Amino acid sequence: MVAAGREGSRLNLFGPAFSLHLKGVYRWMRQAAADPGGSQRRVLGRLLARARTTWFGRRHGFASILSHADFVKAVPIADYVGRKDLFDRIVHGEPNVSWPGRVRYFARTSGTTAGDKWIPITPAMRRSDMRAGAAMFACSDHVLPGSMSRMLGGRMLFLTAPTALVPTGYGGWVGDLSGISARWLFWPATRRYEPGLEIADIRDWNERNEKTALRLRGADLRWATGIPTWSRHLFDRCCAVAGVPTDGGLSDLWPNFEVFVHGGASFEPYRATFRRYFRPDHRVRFQEVYVASEGFVAVQPDFDDPGMEPLVANGLFLEFVPHEEWGRPGARRLLIDQVEPDVTYCLVVSTNAGLWAYDMGDMVRFVSVRPPRLVFAGRHMHYMNAFSEHTSGLEVSRAAAAAAEAAGARIAEFTVAPIALGDGRRVGAHEWVVEFERPPGAGLAAFAGELDRVLQAINAEYALKRKGNVGLTPPEVTPVPPGTFLEWMKSRGKLGGQHKVPVCASDRRYADGLLEVAARKPVS
Repeated sequence: MVAAGREGSRLNLFGPAFSLHLKGVYRWMRQAAADPGGSQRRVLGRLLARARTTWFGRRHGFASILSHADFVKAVPIADYVGRKDLFDRIVHGEPNVSWPGRVRYFARTSGTTAGDKWIPITPAMRRSDMRAGAAMFACSDHVLPGSMSRMLGGRMLFLTAPTALVPTGYGGWVGDLSGISARWLFWPATRRYEPGLEIADIRDWNERNEKTALRLRGADLRWATGIPTWSRHLFDRCCAVAGVPTDGGLSDLWPNFEVFVHGGASFEPYRATFRRYFRPDHRVRFQEVYVASEGFVAVQPDFDDPGMEPLVANGLFLEFVPHEEWGRPGARRLLIDQVEPDVTYCLVVSTNAGLWAYDMGDMVRFVSVRPPRLVFAGRHMHYMNAFSEHTSGLEVSRAAAAAAEAAGARIAEFTVAPIALGDGRRVGAHEWVVEFERPPGAGLAAFAGELDRVLQAINAEYALKRKGNVGLTPPEVTPVPPGTFLEWMKSRGKLGGQHKVPVCASDRRYADGLLEVAARKPVS
């Protein structure tokens, strides 16, 4: 009892001290954001200086690079496949390949063309990620004064991939970034961390989910972070084991819950589902972060503004290539003070983990340029362009959210695919494969009509193709039974962790697999 009392006293004292530290972090963010272009040019200069004596730095003449234009000429854009030989050398323990020293930790992420990718994590990158995490908390504490003191008075859930690391065979360790980050938590978060390393180490997703739900049944949970797909399954299970309804039940289970931090996918189609876990009078805030294995890119500073603020002074150098120019010779590589709002850009990063002009495969769109605020717009491969409609994952997510609200539905998961021409079909269309948590009360036709209306309103290319049904006919909605997406993800070995459900593609690689799973399930 005495030890517990002392620990509680230490945490009570730490809360205000940590809040004071976060105020300094918030000032650092504001100072960097006041001159984002200058901040980014300074980051590039520091990165080049640190890495100029590495093999990559010597090969590309880092010592002679004096400007961003020089960097563009010296270092072409490449993805993991394009530099796989370099990554293999790093994984095999060779030092000073693209960053000083030998890399000991690697974040494993799935790749469609190269299999599993092992992204280096250096001590410098680890420090950057920790600063970014502090920036996330600083924004929360700025909007909700004293929130960190309150959160440290309860429990904090980090819904990650398994935290156990696997030896590379060359003196290093590899694991999922979220699992690695959980192992690097520091006091006092370690005293408030859920579900604890013992449960977080469990590899089987179902077992880990069940034990987490049982552990959280009596916890005073106040803050949580996770991918929306897997957080939804956990929250459903938490309600079930606690014997509370999913509608409003978490307000009884966790009455002090304040903030849910999410990332990796557009939250809009999930927002209504997550709101229903809490009573209308229980104010829960949702905060988005842009975290990838390649680095912590941005954080949402204001819960009521969807735009995320790029962390422009934190060891990542960002370049933005207009999506319409992607892959073309001479495509522009713009700095953050050269972008325009409402243009889709492909994101290219150079980092203090030795990635240089690296294609992340992500697209972003700026909702504001002064100050810079961006939203995640999807993946290159998750882009609808089978009929030259140029429709992004962000746009289909917005349409899904709006259609669900208008038609009185709640969406569990969805994906969109083109319907191929042939068999009497002479005009293309989009098929929406949707797993409804609550079917549209207004009917599927009304839901499909709203999808069509919203997409035409936000995407001129889509609207042009839809005009007169010449290039595209109205979207077709195919509902699938509950659990279809979960079973499909399981069949692909992508349960839990940082795996995301792809929301669209220009082919039927995802939709056909889902429909095969759905055909084996009874329709309720």
